[in-house]
Amino acid sequence: MIRTLSRCIILIALTMAGCTEGGDIRLLLQDPSEFDAPADRCASALCTSLVELLDHADSTIDFAVYGARNQPKILEALLKARERGVIVRGYMDKDIHNRNYYSSSDMWMREIGGVRDDLEREQGCSHEYTEKPPCNRPHGFEGPLQCLAYDLSEDHILVAGHASRDPFPATNKIMHNKFFVVDGERVWTGSANLSDSGTGGYNANAVVILRSKQIAAVYTAEFEQLWNRQGKCLKSRDGIEEFDFGSEKVSTWFSPQDASLRYGVGGLIAKAKKRINVAVFFLTAKYLTADLIAAHKRGVDVRVIIDATAANNGYSKHEVLREAGIPVRIENWGSKMHMKAASIDGQHLVLGSMNWTSAGENTNDENTLLVDSRRLARQFDANYDGIWQSIPETWQQNKARPDPESPDSGSSCNDGVDNDFDDLVDANDPGCMPDRPSLPDLPPHQIITQKEYDNLEREYPMMRPKRCDPSYPDWYVCLPAYPRNGCGAIPYRNFSAIENDPLRLDGDGDGIACEQ
Repeated sequence: MIRTLSRCIILIALTMAGCTEGGDIRLLLQDPSEFDAPADRCASALCTSLVELLDHADSTIDFAVYGARNQPKILEALLKARERGVIVRGYMDKDIHNRNYYSSSDMWMREIGGVRDDLEREQGCSHEYTEKPPCNRPHGFEGPLQCLAYDLSEDHILVAGHASRDPFPATNKIMHNKFFVVDGERVWTGSANLSDSGTGGYNANAVVILRSKQIAAVYTAEFEQLWNRQGKCLKSRDGIEEFDFGSEKVSTWFSPQDASLRYGVGGLIAKAKKRINVAVFFLTAKYLTADLIAAHKRGVDVRVIIDATAANNGYSKHEVLREAGIPVRIENWGSKMHMKAASIDGQHLVLGSMNWTSAGENTNDENTLLVDSRRLARQFDANYDGIWQSIPETWQQNKARPDPESPDSGSSCNDGVDNDFDDLVDANDPGCMPDRPSLPDLPPHQIITQKEYDNLEREYPMMRPKRCDPSYPDWYVCLPAYPRNGCGAIPYRNFSAIENDPLRLDGDGDGIACEQ
């Protein structure tokens, strides 16, 4: 559904809302070189923009955030809003043991009041992996096993078994959103957690601020689903909507109900013609990896930046992409590449909270925006070029990855942060010691011929890219050639049907397909 939003005419006191070209959408990109350590400061635009938004709230604030660590200015803004009569409601993550990853979360919940969490869902919606994968498990890797095959080029096929070194709880379904809805009119969202490393400005992050009653209503409806969840494992699916900002468009996606990677992000990649710039924390999604390889094979210029900690994950697909000829650089800062973002063809942007993982799409609570805007794509690409050039080519070579807490990684040995999540910080971390150990190996892979693969196809299923019907005009729609159950398999609320409607998605013949 396309809804035309009226352009703002009068500039109100909230300066970020601006009425310049495309002023209803503002993109904020945090430079990871701006600060050399996390802190409780509110000096980054990510933090100051949020505090300003909260300070101007008149009636309501609804927020869904992964958690909170320090950041007193944001907490103070929320408490002041409540004191002046603003209704403040919040929703945060809890694991199965009633804990939140971020140390200030419980204190925030007590101080603010009116904050709920997803503990009931976490405890009541467990799922254990029971399927036995067909391939052999790599030695020393005990986590759930992925059996994979990728068609890299003519007669070159990569096969691999990916797994984590240690088993991990299959019950952890995190509430990973980072969004605020203020006065039913403004939305602040993106990849930045409310922490000294997130909104504090240490990590590379992307945040978007939108002024739109219609988009705010969509986010409010998602918040209500969280707020009233009461242990429900699944959220209701109400379809994707596209909103028109004149020359710019936005579509809103939520996990897990909207299949955001499969149809949204994957659809844009499958339709890319010239260039794809990816900046993500984790990239482990096996089918999206096939889409990136397919784009590269048809001549699209693909570049990928991922986080150094993520590159040590047994499911990371960066070596698969490198073997396909796609340049992948692994950041070597002390801070994190924490974006979950991409630009496509200098026209489209992917933004939001969702890592490019199966959990991000299928189990976590996440939000994603697909934005059609040359203006914002230019801004993102300029920032991306600077970050790309700042990472030495050393960290683009096959099998090359910096130790995330070591002299390889900027200020990581004196920033006071456990950068590699091993419960050891700075000088106490082996990577920061004179005789530092080598990084543990990743799961191995093989490159074989088609003839050799014919004998292994059952053990290593081929990860096949999407094949889209190019006759569908919607800029973000990428439909499988033959959806098995028509509109029931498609997350879009409605979109333009094509002439003759070969997929028979327009039941009443009014030119609009999959109306709900």
